[in-house]
Amino acid sequence: MEPLLFFLVAALASFVGSLQAGVVNTAVLAHTVKWGRHAGRRMAVGGALPELLYAGIAFAGAGWLVHALGMGRTGITIVVSAVLLTLGIYFVFVFKPKPAAPGEDKLSGDLRRGLFLGLANPQLLLFWCGVKLMLVSFGMLGDRPVDLLAFSLGAFLGAIILLMILVRLGVKAQEKLSPRGLRRLFRGIGLVLLGSGLYGLLRSQGWVP
Repeated sequence: MEPLLFFLVAALASFVGSLQAGVVNTAVLAHTVKWGRHAGRRMAVGGALPELLYAGIAFAGAGWLVHALGMGRTGITIVVSAVLLTLGIYFVFVFKPKPAAPGEDKLSGDLRRGLFLGLANPQLLLFWCGVKLMLVSFGMLGDRPVDLLAFSLGAFLGAIILLMILVRLGVKAQEKLSPRGLRRLFRGIGLVLLGSGLYGLLRSQGWVP
């Protein structure tokens, strides 16, 4: 029974935690608009795999992992905020969402790009450490391999469900919006990312609550 609880809690936490306009989410959405449904799905799988890895690492040693990260919460916030700012600038000023031209090809594999973006998000480690420590506080120690496996698979499932929803939204946007409408959509997303990144930087310095 306890492995099932670990699975469900991790799946719910992963889905809810992924709802924010993060790097992987927006990249999967943009990739789907550019390259289509199948490319978006492959990138979504790659983007969700790090949840499996990071959740497992956090489950196995949440306490010492927080200390071993070295940078601490402030340092990780600065790194993530810088990535969000960079991606926001790209969507606002550079990205032109339109279907690929005939013969145009991607620079690298879909799954590999999603995997890289997911692995490059150290905030996932802190997030899953927090979830595991919360479970420990409720008496769910989870000291068996089956518990770790259930927790990791739940984290992957929650993330992949949300990313597949974003793929579907990307396909719908590609079908129903004009190039100008898509441009406005991603400019709006870019502004949200810029705001999130700027807020993170200000908060890391204690300038905002």
